[in-house]
Amino acid sequence: MDRHLNIYEFFNGSDAEYLEDNLSRAFALTLKYDSVFLDNILKNILSQKDLADLFDTDFPNYSINIDLQKRASDIGEMSKIIGVACSALEIDEEIFNHVIPRLTDDPITDIVIEINDTLIVFEFKRTREDCSSQLKNQIERIKEIRSGDISVSYKDLNWKKIIKIALNVLSLQKQINSENKFTSDFIKFIEKKHPDWFPTRLLKNIPFPKNENDPNNYYLNARLDQIKGQVFGFENIKEVTGKYNRRIIAVDWGWANEIHLGSYYDRESKEEYLSLEIFAGDTKGQGGWFFKNDRVAIKWPKTIDAFELEVDPYIKFSHFNSTLFWYSPTPEEYEKTHNYKFFHAWAGRYQKAKGDWKKFEIDFEKIAPAWRTKCEYDAELLNSNRTYFDLSVGTYLILYIPYKKSQDMDNNEFASQLSQVFKSIALQLKNIIDT
Repeated sequence: MDRHLNIYEFFNGSDAEYLEDNLSRAFALTLKYDSVFLDNILKNILSQKDLADLFDTDFPNYSINIDLQKRASDIGEMSKIIGVACSALEIDEEIFNHVIPRLTDDPITDIVIEINDTLIVFEFKRTREDCSSQLKNQIERIKEIRSGDISVSYKDLNWKKIIKIALNVLSLQKQINSENKFTSDFIKFIEKKHPDWFPTRLLKNIPFPKNENDPNNYYLNARLDQIKGQVFGFENIKEVTGKYNRRIIAVDWGWANEIHLGSYYDRESKEEYLSLEIFAGDTKGQGGWFFKNDRVAIKWPKTIDAFELEVDPYIKFSHFNSTLFWYSPTPEEYEKTHNYKFFHAWAGRYQKAKGDWKKFEIDFEKIAPAWRTKCEYDAELLNSNRTYFDLSVGTYLILYIPYKKSQDMDNNEFASQLSQVFKSIALQLKNIIDT
């Protein structure tokens, strides 16, 4: 659906400056125009006794009033106040017993709900900011300018709780074909701004993302991070920082030290996949493990467990531990380059001052006559200020699992069948290389 048809979206995107206000406004409108959402929110704020006192009547003589940006001095009389902290941070309700209130003479509330003699005051933050001091000041100012005995309590209703409530409401409404536009647009509006507030979902509940900015891209990567931990255990998950930040499955196989799980969209076939990727023998050190025992070029299977395996052998040119470019040999050249003899003769460092480059050019042409026209050797090395390059002999392995099949196999949040399929595939690849 066109985002401009979303009740809470602006045409020009200028809402960024006022996102906090727009979030509270969207919440208030959803409360006002979706009674099921309102009912569920109140059940998460009010005690069972308060709910019974307010709603166990067939003929109430009062209404529920929802208001935005109301000053403390403009609020009527009440006997009970409930302060509700709504931020990206989960706030321990005990903190209100000792937190020092922020000093403001006549604070403005974000949202208030008035039900008979009960007042509910919401304070919203769109970050992990602790809003307890600000909320407590509002409650105390409201209380001190009112007469009579007023009881005060506090509740945490962080954004993750709100989202969970809204999703449950929307799920019910969809099942009875009665989806509320305000609630569905509220979810979509927040989803675009803060997908990290949403609970982790199984793949069956995650449509394949259309692009990197699609909120489903966040959900998919979050779920893949969980599945990675189930393959060989969460103790083997490693965060790699630097130019390419990533969370990998760390392995100690000699010829590889990391496994990647990702997603892939084939633009030609329009097919959607999850992928398992390994760079085998990517460095000279790893190649020493890969090309041993007089190894000849491996004859790779076309499939593993009936899933397509793509094998891309390469010769990597790098400088200062950073890849410059690959040369991809033809199938005929692969037989000559990806074996024990070639690796031990060719892998290593080539220095310009020693004349290594020229000798390499001449010798490599005997194996791959047109190699310089098929890579960036001239631009990245010959015509550069670099004085050396490192050469390694690797093989890029990528196995594709159709996304629909992946969704079927992701059958348990904590012990997914899909994670065991990935584990089986990884171990079969290891066995091919190790034997």
